Parts: sequence; structure tokens; C-alpha cells
Amino acid sequence: MYNSQAQTSVQVTQLATLGKVWGFLKCFHPAAAKGNPDWDNELLRMIPLAEDAESKSKFDSLLEAWYRSLPAAKLAEKPVNWHADSIVTTFSEKDIRKFPVSKWLKGELVRLYEYHVPDTNCYATRYFDGYRFDHIIHDEKAYDLPLCPESSVRMLALFRYWNTINYFYPHKARIPGWDTVLTAYIPRFMQARYLTQYQQAVLQLIHELPDSHSFIKGPGFSNNMPPFRVAHVKDKYLIAESDDSIAKKWDFRVGDEIVSVNGKPVSQIEKELLQVTTGTNRPSRYRNIAMSLLQNDNSIVQVGLERNGKIVNDSVKLNDYLINSLIPRSPDKPYWEEVEKGVWYVRFCTIKEADTLRRLFSDIHNAKAVIWEMRDYPNYKVSTEVYKYFFPSKTTFSERENAWDYYPGAFVKGPLDFIPEEKEPLIYNGPLIILVDELTQSLSESVAMALKQRSNSFTIGRQTAGTTGNITWLSLPGAIEVSYTGVGVEGAQGSFKQGDGVTLDQEVPSSPEYLLQGRDPILEQALKYAQTPH
Repeated sequence: MYNSQAQTSVQVTQLATLGKVWGFLKCFHPAAAKGNPDWDNELLRMIPLAEDAESKSKFDSLLEAWYRSLPAAKLAEKPVNWHADSIVTTFSEKDIRKFPVSKWLKGELVRLYEYHVPDTNCYATRYFDGYRFDHIIHDEKAYDLPLCPESSVRMLALFRYWNTINYFYPHKARIPGWDTVLTAYIPRFMQARYLTQYQQAVLQLIHELPDSHSFIKGPGFSNNMPPFRVAHVKDKYLIAESDDSIAKKWDFRVGDEIVSVNGKPVSQIEKELLQVTTGTNRPSRYRNIAMSLLQNDNSIVQVGLERNGKIVNDSVKLNDYLINSLIPRSPDKPYWEEVEKGVWYVRFCTIKEADTLRRLFSDIHNAKAVIWEMRDYPNYKVSTEVYKYFFPSKTTFSERENAWDYYPGAFVKGPLDFIPEEKEPLIYNGPLIILVDELTQSLSESVAMALKQRSNSFTIGRQTAGTTGNITWLSLPGAIEVSYTGVGVEGAQGSFKQGDGVTLDQEVPSSPEYLLQGRDPILEQALKYAQTPH
């Protein structure tokens, strides 16, 4: 009989092995993939049996008997060619051979993998409502109540998420210790008996993904936010942007440094948020911390601000995202304007109607230079329509890796090309100066990397978020929804890489002084570049 400490270690190892085998069979055993039997119920049935197995041999026998209880799997006549030129794999037969299971079961699992028969899976597909998407769509039982599930269902949450990333995440190579994540989190999920503990465990788990598309939503996850934007600049958290009338009402100013929230020092809040806040790179991670700094269930928080060397204690009203978006703002600036003779500044992300583009390109057609603002999130329809005004012929923007739902752990790679449907008379051929920073993420990065395929585009700013490719959502027990980047993207000619972001031609650092002075150094450098002969 094992002592209590060894028993705990053995249980964790056996549960981790069960989770891996369960996830593998869910993907590769035809009966499990069809939900026959119900695969969640099978896991819930097996968890206590795995915990109670008193020896390695008994645990091996348990898994073998479980496998034999399934309908015989139909196998292909020839092995799958997992090494075709257009295929990228994040899971292989080598991973199966690392499973700590019996020699017999390991052989059966390897055969399932090598002679896999492609078929639909009731839990993961790329089809919805008759359309084929470029990313996986998960269809999992929600288990919305109770919000804090019992122990076995918490294990299901962990195993579901871990296996989803294991087989369907295109950037798994950026998490070299994904195997150890499963083992490390089993005790945390087992011990999370209260709602706050469970939700904290889920937050910490998704934080293991270096992905700025790793979002979470559900009851208990506050989305209250202040009526201003907070930026992380030179290790300080500063008010970076706000409507003047709101700032006057609540007595805060652009450039104020946030030093405390509800009496807690910002340094302590930052330390806590680092445990549960992810980002594809350092700028995006600290950007996300800045966004979360004041998040609170209360509608009003007390904020300590350092202004001109003095501490000002102030109240700040928080609103959820929808209400915040309805707050009156300062008068909108024009979508585009001539800021110097022959130099146009285009606030691309503010354009909401694709029909507007023809007027835009009519105005800038003969411009000496165009400054193209991408430090925000653009409209999707406008973004897809803009390329015809820049590219007169077929142009490759990026290489994509799309999860292959029939072959879990495999991704089909291929180019994303733009092909104009007809000749466009308003093509802009002049210099294009693209402005980017840590707020440039996802679709914004996709547009920026595409525009870099022009011969005379120039990118100015700071490192972008390093995250693009469609988002995939997954349900977890407790009415929780989490997400991850579902499509791998690499920009043509090195214009973008996950984590690195859009390639910069000129870096422009920020500083607290620029905020206090109301200056935009990136735009200033763009104007200098526009006036310089090239």
C-alpha cells in the first residue's frame, strides 16, 4: 500500500495518463469520435476507477479493459502519410509512444493513429450551417450548472481544454512544456472546491497559452472597465486616452500615473495579474494587464493617481463594455485628411462602410505619401474590400495552417492569395506609411502584413501584439467559454510571425513625457518620413 504522499503522486500520474488516452480516443477511435458511447460520461465513470487503482499493473488492466469494451475500430488498408509537403503536425506517433500505458495498449493506439480512417467527429468540425470554416468549431456539452462543478467534472474541464490545445492549436510548439501543464494542474483542479478557486484555476490554465486570443467569459468574470485607456509605458501604468468631458467630470488627466486601486499598490496588483494574464509577447501581455488593472465587480473604484509629483485620490466609475461604448465621445475626427501638402493621413480603422473606400482612394490617388493608421481594430468588410485599391495583380499575403478536422493534430498549409476580380482605376501606387503598436492585433495585423507586400510600404511604430488568425471558442463546465487562435498565420516575405508581430521598418519608443505633452511620436516620425525623398 502506498503512503499518502506517494498515493497522491500516483493518482496524479494515472489521472494524467487517463486524460491523454481519453483525448486520443476521442479524436481517433471511430466510436468515441461519434459519441458512442457518450465520451464525457465515459471519462466521469473512469476517473474514480483510475484514482482507486492501487498499482501500475491494475491501472494498465483498467485501461486495457476499457479499450476492449469499445466497438472494434475499422482501420485503413494503408498507413496515413502524415509527412506530406502540405501537412504540418503538432502530434505524432512519437507522442503516443510516450504514453505510460501497457505495451499492448500502446500498440493498439499507434495502430489507430497510423491507420486512421478519416471521418466526421461529433465534438470538433469545420462545418457549420452548410459552410466550411477555416478553423475548428467545437460542439461540447456545456455543464453550465453548478458554476463550481464537482471534482470529476472539474477534471473533465481540464482534460477537455488540454486535449483541445494538444490536437487543434497551431502554435503548440510555442508551449514546449505542454505535457507538464496537465500534470501540474490536476492537483489545482482537484483542490478547487469553491467557485473562486475553480475560476482562478481556469484563469491560470488559459494563461499557460502565450496567446492574446486567449479570452474567457462567463459568470464571475468582470468586464467592467474605466472610461479611459490605460497604457503600460516604461514600467508605469498611465492614463493614455480619454474623452475631455469625462476626464473633467471625474478629475483625471491623460498622463496621470495609476499608483493604487482601492488602496492596493499597483505593483501588487500587477504581480497578481501576471499569474492569470496572458499575451503572445511582452507588449501585449502588459497591455492586457493595463486593461485589467481597474476591472472590478464594483461600479466605482478608488484610484490613487500621481500627478505633478503629488498623489491625487479619485473615484472612477466603471461600466461594462456595452455601456462604455455608448458614452458620448469628443467629436469624431475625419476618416482621412490632408495633413500637409500632398500628404494624407487615413484613420483606416474608423471607416465602417466599404462604399466609403472609393471616395477615399479618389482623394488620395495622386498623393505624395499616405500615412495609414492601424493602431486600432478595423471593420472586417472594409478590410476585405481595401486590397483591390493597392494590388493590381495576384499577390500572396501569407501562408496559413488550418486544422484538419478529419485528422486531429494535423494542419493543412497553403498560401492566402489576393486575386483582383477586375482592373481598378483608382489603384494607389505611392509611398504608404503604416502605423502600428501593441494595439495592432489580429485583423489589424493581417491588414498591416498584407500592405507590407507593396514595394513602397514602410512600417513605423512599436512591436505589435503578434496574434492573428481566427478565434476558436470552447465551452468548459461552470458556464465558462474560453478561446484560442485557431489558424496559424505567417506573413509572406517575413512580414509577420506569431509572437514577433508585424515586421517594423522603424521603431519608435514611447515615454510618459509624450503623453503629458499630448504628442504622438509615431505619427510625428511618419510625417518626417513622408517629407523625406526616397
